[in-house]
Amino acid sequence: MDRFDTARALVLAAGARLRLARPEAGAVWEKTGHQDLVTRCDRETEQFLRSGILSAFPGDAIVGEEYPATPPGGTGCVWYLDPIDGTTNFVSQHRNYAVSVGCYQDGVPAFGLVLDVERGALYSARHGGGALRDEAPIHVSHCGVLRDALLTTPGVLHTFLREHPRRAGLVELAGAVRGVRSMGCVALELCAVAAGEAELFVALRSCPWDHNAARIILAEAGGCICALDGAPLPQDTGSAVLAACSRPLLEQVLAGISANTSSRENG
Repeated sequence: MDRFDTARALVLAAGARLRLARPEAGAVWEKTGHQDLVTRCDRETEQFLRSGILSAFPGDAIVGEEYPATPPGGTGCVWYLDPIDGTTNFVSQHRNYAVSVGCYQDGVPAFGLVLDVERGALYSARHGGGALRDEAPIHVSHCGVLRDALLTTPGVLHTFLREHPRRAGLVELAGAVRGVRSMGCVALELCAVAAGEAELFVALRSCPWDHNAARIILAEAGGCICALDGAPLPQDTGSAVLAACSRPLLEQVLAGISANTSSRENG
């Protein structure tokens, strides 16, 4: 099998295992605090994915959430793994969490896979091949007006309630759009934009394993993504993230955030 087929089989198998799993007492831990959790299932799922990938492609590099990155090999291929994106949802709801796997070849997107585990919906995209949910093509919304747009964010507290330089602009944005929703899963929220179920996405904190698979799916579905200051979204470091169904809508949001940030600084 090629890398895409290998990844697809591994992601589906990991999802099947997680659907049967329940976090056991004593198998849920805090990482940086009570709102940042990790479970035994996170670690076992990442080990399962890593083992499958390296067995098939031992020269590839892996960057995952729970374990140190493997050294770069000679293939130029780097995988980004989030074994459970939305661990809090997994623990508290047992829904709205995902297995996310993205693959880049010499810095160029190769493919991305995001499995909505409990729904059994597999989002996927190969570079230049369009985006799918299961076997059906998906595409971003054609909405071009903020008042008709739905905004999604995985972190209401950090985005709108805590002080940060762009808070005023984001609060104004929340009032300008049709509504704001929070699922608590970066990968699934980006896939919602890709599937035309939301028009905008913002996250104050996101790591490469959170978004590097879904950003490929979003791009192939016709959407766009960048850092919150408008710079290109880095592949290898954490960043605040802004995504939209179209470039004009993205630019409109960036202009509003920038204007509010400048006014705050000058005031």
